[in-house]
Amino acid sequence: MSQPVAERQRLALTPLTIAVSGVMIAVVFVATRFIQVPIPSGYIHLGDIAIYTGAFLFGPVVGGISGALGPMLADLTSGYGQYAPATFVLHGLQGFLAGWIGWRAGFWRLVLATVVGGVVIVVGYFLWEVAVLRIGLATATANVPFNVWQVVSGAVGGIALTALFRETFGAALARLAPERFRREA
Repeated sequence: MSQPVAERQRLALTPLTIAVSGVMIAVVFVATRFIQVPIPSGYIHLGDIAIYTGAFLFGPVVGGISGALGPMLADLTSGYGQYAPATFVLHGLQGFLAGWIGWRAGFWRLVLATVVGGVVIVVGYFLWEVAVLRIGLATATANVPFNVWQVVSGAVGGIALTALFRETFGAALARLAPERFRREA
């Protein structure tokens, strides 16, 4: 039994997907690396806005690849290499799940996608800090509100940019791959 066409498109690794992934890795890297606010044991950033926007506009493959590699490279070049493995997995999963749920979706599915992605980030980093880095329960708990702020700002910014790009560049996006950028309620 073959996969439906929409499912194959969602997970297709085409030359266009590879090219868009490369661009989005760079966008996520810049938003993560150069807009950092230090917190007790790391930093928060605006890269989640770019992760969500890429996932919502281009799907789970682009969201997962750019979410995994962009922030991980930012960690490695910012002196936070101890977070790089967790960042690769958590932000990659965040981008993939956001794209899986929110790609070609309406407002409420975008909200659901950011909630799911946000839970992955907040819970994942808390567990990484407690179980792997062993920074202590107090410090890991002190980081939670900052991580919540990061994912909420990423959700608001990502949904807003997605709506703007769909409205402004909808015709151009549709010409790239009409079936991929059609709006659905």
